[in-house]
Amino acid sequence: MNITTMIHNEKDMSSHNSPKVSIIVATYRRKEALKKALHSLIAQTYSNFEIMVVDDNADAEWNTEVEKIVNSMKNSDNVEIIYIQNKNNKGSAETRNIGIKLATGEYVTFLDDDDIYLPDKVKKQVEHMTKEGADFSLTDLWLYDEKDKLIEKRIRDYIKDFSSESLMRYHLMYHMTGTDVMMFKKKYLIDIGLFSPINVGDEFYLMQKAIDGKGIFSYLPGCEVKAYVHSETDGLSSGVGKIKGENELYEYKKKYFDKLSQKEQRYVKMRHYAVIAYAEFRKKRYFSMIKNACLSLMFSPTKFINLFINRK
Repeated sequence: MNITTMIHNEKDMSSHNSPKVSIIVATYRRKEALKKALHSLIAQTYSNFEIMVVDDNADAEWNTEVEKIVNSMKNSDNVEIIYIQNKNNKGSAETRNIGIKLATGEYVTFLDDDDIYLPDKVKKQVEHMTKEGADFSLTDLWLYDEKDKLIEKRIRDYIKDFSSESLMRYHLMYHMTGTDVMMFKKKYLIDIGLFSPINVGDEFYLMQKAIDGKGIFSYLPGCEVKAYVHSETDGLSSGVGKIKGENELYEYKKKYFDKLSQKEQRYVKMRHYAVIAYAEFRKKRYFSMIKNACLSLMFSPTKFINLFINRK
C-alpha cells in the first residue's frame, strides 16, 4: 500500500479547538468527476479535516492518473490529503474500510467520487453531532441529473422518534442511507464492525448495524451535498448486480417483518418491486419491468403512484 501525505497550514487557530474530521473518498475509474469532488472538499469552510483518497483502480495507468490529480491539489491552502493505493481491486465497501482504519479524525464522513459537498457540509454536520453528543448522524439527500438539475429531494421528515426500534422501522421502509450524508464517530464505526464486504446495499447494512448498536443518533434537516444520478452506467448500482443485491436485501428485510405492521410490510414490498422495475427498465428488459411494476402497484397503489411522481 503506497501512502503519500501532503499537509498544509491550518486555515485558522480555531481549528485547534474543533474535532478533526476524516473525509473518505473511494475512487474507481473517474478523473474529471474526482477533480470536482476534491475541489468541493478543499472549499469546505470547516478547518480541521483530512481528505483520504483511496484508489481502488489496481491499474498502473489509472493509479498514475489518480495520484497526479491528488498531487495537483497540493498547492491548495490548509488541506491535508492522504493518498492510499490498493494493490488489488477491493470494491467500494472494503475500500472505504481501509480509509476508516487509517483515518486520524474523531469523526468520519464520506464522499462518492462523482458527487460534491457544498461549502458548509462538514462544518454544519460535525457541529450538530458535537452539540447532540451523537455517535452517528444523517441529513437529507438531494439528487441531481448530469445536467445539474435537481430531480429529487429525499427528506427524512418521517423521523419522529429516535428510539432504536423506531429507527429500524424507518430504515426498513425508507432506507436512511446515502454515504455522502452520513457522519460517524470513528470509534463507533469500529465498534459496529465497519462496512460489510459487499458492494450493493453496503450503506443500508452499515446503517442497520449503527441502529442495532444502540448508539446515539441525530438527524440534521437540510442537505449540503449534491449527489448525481447517472442515466447510463454499467456499474453495480444499475445493472444485474443491482437486481441481485436488491433481491438479497429484500430477503434480509423479511427477517425484520415482525417489527412492521401489515401496512408497513406492504410498503416495503411495494418499494422493492418498484426498484427492481426501474433497474429492469434501465436494462431495457421491458417485460420484466412491467411485471415488477404491476407487483409494486398491487401491494400499495397510492404509495406506488406517489413514489413514481416524486422520483420522476
